[in-house]
Amino acid sequence: MRKRFFRQNVGNWGKLAYEASVKYRALQRAGGCNNLNGHILEIMGADRTNFNPFNGCREILNRSHTATAVDSFITRNGRIVHRIQYKDTPRSLGDTIRRVRSGQYNSVTLKGTTETATTFNRYAENHGMTKRMCDTGISSRTTKSLARSCGAARQITVTQAAAAAARSGGVFGGAFAGGISLITNSLAVANGEMDIADAGCIVVKDTAGGMLSGAAAGAAATVTGAGISAAMAGSAIAGTALGTVCVAAAPVAVAIGVGYGIMELWNAIWD
Repeated sequence: MRKRFFRQNVGNWGKLAYEASVKYRALQRAGGCNNLNGHILEIMGADRTNFNPFNGCREILNRSHTATAVDSFITRNGRIVHRIQYKDTPRSLGDTIRRVRSGQYNSVTLKGTTETATTFNRYAENHGMTKRMCDTGISSRTTKSLARSCGAARQITVTQAAAAAARSGGVFGGAFAGGISLITNSLAVANGEMDIADAGCIVVKDTAGGMLSGAAAGAAATVTGAGISAAMAGSAIAGTALGTVCVAAAPVAVAIGVGYGIMELWNAIWD
């Protein structure tokens, strides 16, 4: 039972821990600025490059977090091979378009959230622009939700941020728990320990439980983070290393507890 519970939740725990590290690094880099979502995109985009063991590249963020032309550098064998500018502005691309037309981004690769890249590339195609923006595969809903949980990105409400976090957490939690359940129960069927019908029911139950747990944990982390940020605003520890750790890490403990409770309840209903 404990092993199954661990398999059901380990994906959600890993996701929460990673997002806490992203928030911590973003706050360390740029503080609680209102466009913290852009810095979160830079960090997550660089992580995707650096976590890939097959590309032979390393992405390094620009030392200046206020740089207007280059946010990061991709290197291979110590040589710069790409200069990257990240964008998370799906509803206000006017400044980006102006800079592209002026030639400011001629030597850089544009990367954006899924929504930003889609909007920009549609405009570029319709207006004869040759520059295109690469899709990072990261949603603006994710970056703004994480930023809002740090007390930034006030263009969205805490409720909207929690809903986005719940959606993301639910999809990830369901996919991870369902995938692990499918593998383990397929092995059980192959070994003659259960029939296909029973295995299928368990996979469906574990997938649904992972979705519920992930959604609840994601929403809890967002609301808790936003609450801590609001409570610390103007206090002596706001902006300090301790304050940053509280905003980034404390919600993880709450989220794990909430996710644990939801999964325990779900398993109790069906076991």
